[in-house]
Amino acid sequence: MSTTNKYNGWTNYETWNANLWIDNDWGMNEQIAMITADFFGSFEDLDTITGLVAKRINDLFVDMMPELEPSFFSDVMNASFREVNFHEIARHYVEAEAETIASFISEEK
Repeated sequence: MSTTNKYNGWTNYETWNANLWIDNDWGMNEQIAMITADFFGSFEDLDTITGLVAKRINDLFVDMMPELEPSFFSDVMNASFREVNFHEIARHYVEAEAETIASFISEEK
């Protein structure tokens, strides 16, 4: 019996939900796409790019996190936030950018 916690193809509900919010926020989606494209201009290794993009996405969410007094609700919010797999979300954007670049290169040939 498998005890996997996958949710709609993502690591877990928290990761799926974070990515859903990114996808539904045009400004945030564009910001992450531009961050990803910028790293492609500076680095070639996809693992390095993915790690850097994951850090930036995590930082964006931390900056948006509301300040809550210590309570049950702040504990639940923080526990849920720790479950988000920002590396997986970053990989989604890195793979999309790599496909865009590959498509552009093949069109030029």
